[in-house]
Amino acid sequence: GDVFTQDNVRSIRPGYGMAPKDLPAVIGKQAVSRLKKGTAMQKEFIKGWL
Repeated sequence: GDVFTQDNVRSIRPGYGMAPKDLPAVIGKQAVSRLKKGTAMQKEFIKGWL
């Protein structure tokens, strides 16, 4: 999967998925697979996230 960057991840409403406060921890991590644009972020999408 791709690496999450400030250019391909953003916080939007409504509040589904991960909390905006977790966004900095996501940047630089790799996705477990390719994600469709607009998909709500889930911790299961992040390789190595515990």
